[in-house]
Amino acid sequence: MPLSPIREITTLDSQPLLPSFNTGDEDYHPQIAKDIDFNFAGKDTQHSTHAIHPYVAAINPPLARALISHYVPERAAVLDPFCGGGGVLVEALLGDRRGIGCDINPLAVLISRVKTTRLPYDVTVRDYTRILNEALATHDVDDVPDLIQYWYTPKSLAPLCALRSAINLTTNQKVRELFQVILSATARDVMLTYRGEIRLRKLQGKDLEKFQPDIFSAFRKRAELALTRVAQLPEGGPARVYMSDARQIDDAQRFHTVITSPPYADDTNGVGYFQFSRNMLYWIGVSLDEQKEQRRSFLGCGGTNGGPIDAPPSEMLMGVLAVIAQRNQTHYKQALHFYNDYYSALRRIARTVEARAIIIIGDRVLSRTHINNGRITTELLNTLDFELEHYYTRQITKKRIPNLGGDGGGTSVEHILVYRRR
Repeated sequence: MPLSPIREITTLDSQPLLPSFNTGDEDYHPQIAKDIDFNFAGKDTQHSTHAIHPYVAAINPPLARALISHYVPERAAVLDPFCGGGGVLVEALLGDRRGIGCDINPLAVLISRVKTTRLPYDVTVRDYTRILNEALATHDVDDVPDLIQYWYTPKSLAPLCALRSAINLTTNQKVRELFQVILSATARDVMLTYRGEIRLRKLQGKDLEKFQPDIFSAFRKRAELALTRVAQLPEGGPARVYMSDARQIDDAQRFHTVITSPPYADDTNGVGYFQFSRNMLYWIGVSLDEQKEQRRSFLGCGGTNGGPIDAPPSEMLMGVLAVIAQRNQTHYKQALHFYNDYYSALRRIARTVEARAIIIIGDRVLSRTHINNGRITTELLNTLDFELEHYYTRQITKKRIPNLGGDGGGTSVEHILVYRRR
């Protein structure tokens, strides 16, 4: 059903983004072959260690591979300051580049580190056997918070607790982290939620009745895949992955290229990274109170009750904020804080990159206002001495970026923006 006139989406900009590079410059790179399908229809996205743990709104692995192979020289350093599920870092490792990643979400850091750490099968299988035997012999249930219990069947709790206890006895840190990721993926597989959605929604009616997961079977399936895949990784890893705010990247570091897919919006009005991670973080030992504290560091989540702040230097953003301010002051403040934090991250990134910054980002809708994140990002990076060299798009028709009030929020185009330092 189409939106009623009063709920139509306001769009301020319809002009195409155009590269501004000079083809006579020495550092110019030709475009990726024009016949490439950036939707990568039919391409395997679950090769190598990409398959061992899902991550919400993850970068498309074939896209990451194409960008790395075209723009990053072999053995050069590539940074992903919003590394998420590790897609860029895995492809950097597979392509003989040095991957460095950081994220404010401890789940993302753990997943990315494990996905790029080679471990021999004969080492991991010994602990796998021990963990299973110990967990199968344990029937105690820890004091699981009600908020976590809500998402699981009662009979799922004892096996999950038993697996967690057995994994925590693993003495080798790298092996222990591998099994924590396997447990996290298992905990997601057996959650009482609909799959393929940005935010958690509990199974209802017959869907709930039919879903009776076998925890140990799910764990075995995840483990057998993960143990095989990490053993097949190249010797060159792991990537260097650490927990850090992108706004606090060390200025002294230098990277050839940044390739990243940053948040599209704050955690309330965009992709719910915090909600996606909450249950899994609990099972790997991060308490709910710790999680709430960490969420304050997400872009736009540091609070909107402080003094006045200026909008970042983007004409497009200022126009959008003016419209939102007339419609909803809460949304206006949330957007202002998010883009202020986003610009802070871009400033820090710009100080560390030597050649190119490649940003993959979609648009969003807030207060019935379309926000062109591609143009905003371009205008912000222009102030930081980067110019748009190449611009590609890909269709993401199944992805939805929600916003409060049910005003739409669908996004069907993802911007792939390649910037070159002036």
